[in-house]
Amino acid sequence: MNIGQATILLKTRSVLGEGPVWDWKKQRLWWVDIEGNLLHELDPITKKHRYWSFDEMIGAAVPAENGQLLLALESGLATFSPLTGELMALGVLENSDREMRFNDGKVGPEGNFWIGSMHKKLAPKTGNLYCVDTNWKVSLKIPETTISNGMVWTTDQCSFYYIDTAAHEVWKFDYDSTTSEIKNKRVAFSVPEHLGGADGMTIDAEDMLWIAHWGGQCIRRWNPISGEVLEEVAVDAPHVTSCCFGGKDFDSLYITTARSGLSDAQLKEYPQSGGLFVYKPKVVGRPITYFKNG
Repeated sequence: MNIGQATILLKTRSVLGEGPVWDWKKQRLWWVDIEGNLLHELDPITKKHRYWSFDEMIGAAVPAENGQLLLALESGLATFSPLTGELMALGVLENSDREMRFNDGKVGPEGNFWIGSMHKKLAPKTGNLYCVDTNWKVSLKIPETTISNGMVWTTDQCSFYYIDTAAHEVWKFDYDSTTSEIKNKRVAFSVPEHLGGADGMTIDAEDMLWIAHWGGQCIRRWNPISGEVLEEVAVDAPHVTSCCFGGKDFDSLYITTARSGLSDAQLKEYPQSGGLFVYKPKVVGRPITYFKNG
């Protein structure tokens, strides 16, 4: 197994940094601080960093084809223009339950938005995984989830991997890219609890999974067929939340972390917790699909 070490890129001190996504058209990295109500943008070349504050939790942000961002706010989906600061509620997946929020969202190969809901106090099986198509039609994909995380699709678009952190497993589904349907759920592999919870993840060009481990202080590269750990990337933060490939050649792994849930002693020992980290693996990632609406 290969061993690596991530380096700190930006000391943001995020409460719950999450959901990094590489906007390859703009060569920008986007990510959110869910509990800090913040949206972040970084140009890794110039190191220019901007952020926007909202009045509610923001579970995910993904780029759309028209240059705007699609946000999964606590109250429902909205579009946001980084140029003008205009925020527009869409009336889609509206949520009035203050105990619930959204967590982790990805755009699938066909340009639809996949987003999970969860209980703020982690009540079991109170969340769902939804898919929102380009006409804003919502469909339920996986019911009764607890902590929705880590959606990725294989290169051939025939398989979909998904993490419900509370299950300590990575699930695999057959995927139909013409209909966005998933079926034939099975356990790809289990994640032992002592390794840390399986949180967000990304997939590389070789269809290997890079999983962030909450409480595990690392990213691990897993072979989803054999369940073998191929590489471990140490991160100077106990709660590693997600990762994505970015950079001009998709050869940088950007890693988000959190301060939420850490004791004062842990924060003193790991002061970079909540920061944005980066690692240079020996493999590359793949470009995202942009949300095809607007």
